[in-house]
Amino acid sequence: MSLLDIKNLCIWYENEDHRQVVSDLSFQIQKGEFVGLVGASGCGKSSAMLGIMGLLPENSGFSCERFLFRGEHYEKKIETLRGKKIAMVFQDPSAYLNPLLKIGQQLTETIRCHKTCTKKEAKERAMELLSMAGIHSPETRMNQYPFEISGGMRQRVVIAIALACEPDLVIADEPTTALDVTVQRQILDLLKTISQRTKTAILLVSHDLGVIASVCDRVLVMQEGKIVEEGTANQIFYEPQNPYTMQLVEKAKAVMSVAKKKEKGVLVLESKDIGCKFRERLRWNKTCTREALRQISFSMYHGETFGLVGESGCGKTTLARILTGILSPDFGKLWSKGKVQMVFQDPYASFDPGYTIEKILLEAIPKQADHTKEVEKMLQLVGLKPEDRWKYPREFSGGQRQRIAIARALMSCPEILILDEPVSALDISTQSQILKFLDDIQQETGISYLFISHDLNVVKHMSQRIAVMYLGTFMEMGDTASIYEDPWHPYTKQLLSAILVPDPKKAHRRKKLIVKEILKQEEGTEKGCPFAGQCGYAMTRCHTEFPDFYQFEDRQVRCFLYSEEHTGRRRAGAPMISQI
Repeated sequence: MSLLDIKNLCIWYENEDHRQVVSDLSFQIQKGEFVGLVGASGCGKSSAMLGIMGLLPENSGFSCERFLFRGEHYEKKIETLRGKKIAMVFQDPSAYLNPLLKIGQQLTETIRCHKTCTKKEAKERAMELLSMAGIHSPETRMNQYPFEISGGMRQRVVIAIALACEPDLVIADEPTTALDVTVQRQILDLLKTISQRTKTAILLVSHDLGVIASVCDRVLVMQEGKIVEEGTANQIFYEPQNPYTMQLVEKAKAVMSVAKKKEKGVLVLESKDIGCKFRERLRWNKTCTREALRQISFSMYHGETFGLVGESGCGKTTLARILTGILSPDFGKLWSKGKVQMVFQDPYASFDPGYTIEKILLEAIPKQADHTKEVEKMLQLVGLKPEDRWKYPREFSGGQRQRIAIARALMSCPEILILDEPVSALDISTQSQILKFLDDIQQETGISYLFISHDLNVVKHMSQRIAVMYLGTFMEMGDTASIYEDPWHPYTKQLLSAILVPDPKKAHRRKKLIVKEILKQEEGTEKGCPFAGQCGYAMTRCHTEFPDFYQFEDRQVRCFLYSEEHTGRRRAGAPMISQI
């Protein structure tokens, strides 16, 4: 008997066009099975999951020929499912955690709703669940608010709350989309461990084929509200039968290619020892100064793409804000030739929803004359129609909004375009379109890109040179192909080992990623290498001295393993090799 058996599920929204988003959806899930549901944005994945949970809005319609859970039948919108052992982990944990309640209160409340127990027993169970979710020092975390912990930690808390229901099935809807690659790996490893240890079935919803390939035993492929193909992970990735599945797999593998090298052109940007500090409140009567950026030096050339990778919170966006003039550096020098514009991660949040597209584009230039022709030309350049200038942002898809954001940045004819996570929330089809579009724009205009992303496959595909960033400083910088093939810094090696590839066999051969928790540094404790606490090669001096940025031809690395004291004096012209 299947744990969940769905036949001919249909969902529609009673709006102007009465659009049906899910039609005749049928699938089964067995007890303890790890199933992936993959498809492009807007294909109906989230609507189907909300329908199964009974969480659809009032303007929706729902029908299902057969809905069996543990052999029991449920009808209509399945209001009775609340206590029937199905839990859901949503994409944005911040939106589902109460910012006014401590973690412990939210977790114990869930436990006591599903189980008769005392407050003491609920607290003990809560700490056990947090520990199971991979959170160290659970007693400390119980007394913290959601805003006091990182995005990855909040996602772990949401998973712990889901486990508090003691479910037979956990639906995880895009649980790792906004997370950096190392935290993403940890969350997926956690879900896999929970599934194996508790025999809980997991339905993982994602548009990222690398995520699906890394953990799922069986895969469902969804297109326009229907399941178009179903099979084991090996069948879907190595022997796809449906043309749509073939297209998804092909595009996912294409993004993994390495960008072609380019000859250095004219220098357009140069930073020298850029530094930035922020003052933070630790407690009611104490503050500390945190070093957000430290000794950032790099240059960019005309027509090239420079990639910037690193974990969330490492300072990538802070550096982008300094380069665009939104923030001022506390130390160092910065020079740029011409204008610098920025495309933000969430284009919809950067638009005024009450403005038409024409008005949004005209924000970027002086309004002294009629610029209608320029607006139409720019819309055509980014693949939209001239008549789209009268529409509003809400009338476009995510990929189209990203194109509009790029068009607005290009209106002032900048020399440098900073792209901050431009494709992180897009499905593989839309992602491929945006990346190709950016490449075409660069070839046509000769513009330079600073490409910021936590998706290492995308950075490799787009960038000729990259810098690897950790806790506010560059750890390694050089040619993209060389760094990906032979990382020199221990952190770079750890980061690259966390890459999720759309290849189940490679994914299953990987080792489990173990990363220690990093505590916030207080004033006066920012000595030594920031990665020393995580590094297996750390020496005594790594904890007390800040390493220089050692340069060897086109490669630079911030690690004492490459100092003369460690490697010895080398003869002139002798090449350096990896020391790890």
